[in-house]
Amino acid sequence: MSLLRAEYRKITRRKIFPVMTLVLVIFVGLAAFFLIVFGEIAPEVAEGLPVLEKPTVYTVGAQQAATQFWFPLILAVVLLGGELSTTVWATALTRDARKVPQLLSRFLTYSVATLLAFVVAFLLWVGIALFFAPGEGFLEADELVGVLWKSGLIAIAWTALGTGAVALFRSVGPAIGAGLAIYFAEGFLALWDPWENVSLTAGSTALFDVDFDGGFGGLIPGTGLSLWHQLAIIAGWTTLGLALTWWGLQRRDA
Repeated sequence: MSLLRAEYRKITRRKIFPVMTLVLVIFVGLAAFFLIVFGEIAPEVAEGLPVLEKPTVYTVGAQQAATQFWFPLILAVVLLGGELSTTVWATALTRDARKVPQLLSRFLTYSVATLLAFVVAFLLWVGIALFFAPGEGFLEADELVGVLWKSGLIAIAWTALGTGAVALFRSVGPAIGAGLAIYFAEGFLALWDPWENVSLTAGSTALFDVDFDGGFGGLIPGTGLSLWHQLAIIAGWTTLGLALTWWGLQRRDA
């Protein structure tokens, strides 16, 4: 608990988390504007775009918030990379040489912080949808719980890739470059049927059961995968990320 408390204090005292959360909220807010508000204020221009009605619009919002995969990647790289590229990590190990608890405390803190940011962005979407989206109703209690655990799984998997990248490179710049390369490459490859079966982007995105009208649903990767298939993909990539993190730290110990 002392390690988790220390990580909590570090992340709350740095500006990187609130700044990145603000950027995330802006991105999701822009998506909400074009997918919800734009059709209401300019229906003639938005003709042909899918109309998001309540309560489906809230599931779309949860998906939009939780699939900002760049957020956990960059957050993990910047926070852990800042320690590995300086004497902070080495100093932490001199105080407590248990490397696994040191690593897990950081990994859990970054994952929870990411989940919190996803929830904040989702709440913004909910607020916009309440006023502008047509229809009635809201998500059921079990659906809200589903939003939390699905967003949590996504946060864990992509955080693992971020820690793996920075553990290998030991430098924030190259690790961010590698992480973003994976992010963009995954987004394109997920549309390729053979890769879709093992794609983290597909497995993460399809966790949220969203059905767009007008043929837009075909643009969402992973919709044909079963839930267990999606969970297996996420578990596999999470394991890979953590394994790379451990191997990178062992290979180039502080």
